[in-house]
Amino acid sequence: MTNNEIEFAVLDIFSKYIPRGNSHKQLFKIMQNEGIKFREVASTNAKFVGAITFGEDNQPYIMVNQGIDNIGRRNFTIAHELGHYFLNHKLHSSSFFCQDNQISEESEVTNKIEHEANYFASCFLMPRQKIISAFYAIIRRSNKATTRNFLLVNNKTFGVWCGIRDSFMERYGVSQAALRYRLIGLQLVKFEFNT
Repeated sequence: MTNNEIEFAVLDIFSKYIPRGNSHKQLFKIMQNEGIKFREVASTNAKFVGAITFGEDNQPYIMVNQGIDNIGRRNFTIAHELGHYFLNHKLHSSSFFCQDNQISEESEVTNKIEHEANYFASCFLMPRQKIISAFYAIIRRSNKATTRNFLLVNNKTFGVWCGIRDSFMERYGVSQAALRYRLIGLQLVKFEFNT
């Protein structure tokens, strides 16, 4: 699937389940409405992050490692597994077992279906129009930002970035890594250094 097709799939889900509000607050409602059972599981495998599996009766389950202590990372993992479900990724076995390096909030993965699920999660948690509108509202009020179309994060504008980061992480229920990746992908921020 193309990124545009994935974004349209997300918009379709929004029209069905999320008339208003933030999508991370609707994850469990969506799973319930779709008949997906959710389980947090203890795992001794440090690489295990999440999985979608289907039981003998074709009952879908999303499982997430209960050791994930970052709520933004947890939300991204759940949205990633929902991506597999809604994008109709075909299972080679009865489950997708996703490792930490496959559910990536900020880097490209080489596996096509994992990339699609990551992009789905990013679009789902941070919808294009909502995040662009909110970003521009903040940036236009800033007297430290040198342009009104994007933020070049450097020593002078780092405080602006911190305000956007903290506000958006809470508003969208995401990690800093996921937020950076989405804003860079939307060409809203560019970093002169690593934060």
